[in-house]
Amino acid sequence: MSAFEFYFSFFGLILGIAVANVAIGFGRLWRARERVGVCLPLLGAWLLSHAVMNWDSTWDSLQAVPVSPASLFVGLFVAMPYVVVSTVMFPDDTDRHGSLDEFYLSHSRLVMAAMATPTFAGMIGYVVIFNQRYTPQALLDLFLLFGLIPLVLFFWRNLRVHQIGLALAVAILMWRLFR
Repeated sequence: MSAFEFYFSFFGLILGIAVANVAIGFGRLWRARERVGVCLPLLGAWLLSHAVMNWDSTWDSLQAVPVSPASLFVGLFVAMPYVVVSTVMFPDDTDRHGSLDEFYLSHSRLVMAAMATPTFAGMIGYVVIFNQRYTPQALLDLFLLFGLIPLVLFFWRNLRVHQIGLALAVAILMWRLFR
């Protein structure tokens, strides 16, 4: 097993748990479909898009990854927030909540902080561990693509703003993945 295969299996396992949690959560949402709203399906689509982007990015850019505790921690800090979000985004008992959009909004700050963490952890890892450098333009692009929406949604607690922001986040990630 190469160093990359070792790293990718560790990273992929953690991302796979998040993807499985979202799939299971979508199954639960199906049972409560009359109260689902918009935010949870959009958040699920955003999380799945992030997972795909990270898998693809890791495959493309880390073929020569040195396996070390530091690189494994970077992978952990990139993938683990998706597991956290995929676990807390769905209520344990959908019958206890009138509107699942309101359920989402009640813990959206944790979700937004967790969804911003992988991008910044990956950026720090690329600079510190993998000796890559970002141009000011690349940093601005990364912030606009992956940091601005979670930052706005972290502070703005309006349901309509979250619905629009999540839809925009999914659209931006899809555009980025397929351009």
